[in-house]
Amino acid sequence: MASSQNIRACVVSTTATADKTSNIQQAFDLADEAVQAGADWVSLPEMFSFHGSYDSLWANAEFQDGPLNQRLAEFARKNRVVLFAGSVAERPEGSTNGKVYNTQYVFGRGGELIAKYRKTHLFNLMDAGGQKLYCESDGYLPGAQIVTCVVDGWRVGLATCYDLRFPAFFGKLTSQGPLDALMIPAAFTFQTGAYHWELLLRARAVENLCYVIAANQVGQHSPGKQSYGHGMVVDPWGSVVANTGGTKGIAIAQVKKSQINHCRSLLPALDNRRSDLYGV
Repeated sequence: MASSQNIRACVVSTTATADKTSNIQQAFDLADEAVQAGADWVSLPEMFSFHGSYDSLWANAEFQDGPLNQRLAEFARKNRVVLFAGSVAERPEGSTNGKVYNTQYVFGRGGELIAKYRKTHLFNLMDAGGQKLYCESDGYLPGAQIVTCVVDGWRVGLATCYDLRFPAFFGKLTSQGPLDALMIPAAFTFQTGAYHWELLLRARAVENLCYVIAANQVGQHSPGKQSYGHGMVVDPWGSVVANTGGTKGIAIAQVKKSQINHCRSLLPALDNRRSDLYGV
């Protein structure tokens, strides 16, 4: 890494299915590609290791110290990168009726665990007839903590997919001070992605005058379940500076502290917030 003022951030877009072994290999192959392209930060998408039926989640989940996290930590250490490891199914301790957490882990350049965030908002969607299209609460437990961390001198907030639709969540993330970047891995659906994905990413960037780095899954996972792709890096002024498009692959952009400072000097919105009125 040349300078903590300038980071080469990479978003990775994969197509996960119910084949855990194949999914993991796909993710590591693309992460290797990111390293070869000079990435300092590598961001994987949500549930990159398994995207199958909820009744198979527990069998494909792991505890925090499981073999997948050991491999992710070793990848970060070996390649001297920061690995924002998308999210995976985490087995909690104790009885949970087979439900798991949708957990985002961040590994530092030495392989150390920097942060851990469990997805807060669960995506439950019905069709017009009341039939379930997506119902994450059938397989997942909701997280209950807001998580920020410091990475390479950057203040980073963690969110996952559906969290993107809740501005108050991001207000809470920034309640202790402005953030430099938001990391948002996702498996954002194709049906809504074309309308809302870029719109929401750019809105969160502009509202918080920070970078948004959002890796998204792409393509068909199983019949009726498809993700939109277009993993993006968005700058603090709302411009898309990297985009994986509608296929598997990577996209890299240089993110700069100077750009954050420049945008905030043009627009003092963060200083003009009325926390006395609305709390965040």
